[in-house]
Amino acid sequence: MTTNTDSGFLDAAVGEAIDSLIQVEMRFASGLPRGVIHRLYDAARDWQQAPLTLLAARALLERVGKGDRVLIVTGAGAPPWLPHGETDGPLGAAALARALDLGVGAKPILVSEARNLPAIVASTEAAGLAVVTPEVFDARGACATTEVFTLGENGPADARALLERHKPTAVIFVEKGGPNKHGVFHTITGSGRSREVMASADALADAARAAGVLTIGIGDGGNEIGFGKIADKVAEIQLFGRKCACPCEGGVATVVETDILVVAAISNWGAYGVVAALAIALGRSDVLHSTADEARMLEYCVRLGAVDGILARPIMGVDGTNAASQEALIVLLHNLVANAIGHQNRPF
Repeated sequence: MTTNTDSGFLDAAVGEAIDSLIQVEMRFASGLPRGVIHRLYDAARDWQQAPLTLLAARALLERVGKGDRVLIVTGAGAPPWLPHGETDGPLGAAALARALDLGVGAKPILVSEARNLPAIVASTEAAGLAVVTPEVFDARGACATTEVFTLGENGPADARALLERHKPTAVIFVEKGGPNKHGVFHTITGSGRSREVMASADALADAARAAGVLTIGIGDGGNEIGFGKIADKVAEIQLFGRKCACPCEGGVATVVETDILVVAAISNWGAYGVVAALAIALGRSDVLHSTADEARMLEYCVRLGAVDGILARPIMGVDGTNAASQEALIVLLHNLVANAIGHQNRPF
């Protein structure tokens, strides 16, 4: 696929700007670890040696074309506090699904536990992309569909079945938890979760990589799929990175790797950064959703049961940051995209 990456619009300087925007840490009063995002980013950057959003966008444009299927896996949290997931994840997945459909004509498939799918579907439709049944999905373009990833120990079998059924060219994980070296999932504050309440999306990441399918992980803490490549750094940086607060005592750092890791202050923002990079590479600002879309996506996500991941309340917020902050980021990214693909004549 020939894109504007060839003409230099999506160059390192632009990638640096996008990465800088999505790193702004704002959760200081939440009780979560503070001052860690830039350190996690630096570790991922040392490994990958280029702006992270630029790498992800370029890889997607190289590997994904019209009609290709892309699995987008999201949905964080579990009962009792987050029975239908949180607002970080579904919006990022929706933005990516919309961008891949609109920008390259790909066919996105949203994957999560059944309990999380209503909010994910609502977010995606609020972004302007219809979510349809598999039968309709096969018959038309400009839409997405869903797949339920079951709980428990069936992960490897489910992963093989998903890959065989859809033969995706890419699998993207947005704010999707991965297990530590003992096979235990964790919250960022060190609490453990068993596989009985979590989809084993790590099996999908492993199977996709083994099959040569592009994998991208987007996260904000070190316990999400993708951080396995820098697990030793997560163990150093995060408060519970080396030793968690559950009986396994193995720390929250996941061991699950992806080909590319995007680190952001909020995982949705990491996805938006990748979308902005895609918009620049394609020379199409409309690939990045609008502030009106963002407001509607968040509202619909909350209406269908997702909650703020820090406060565990059904409010218009994401990880302790308010709705206005989400829209402000979209404004900044749109300005960046416009200046990257446009041309302005300075009058002096």
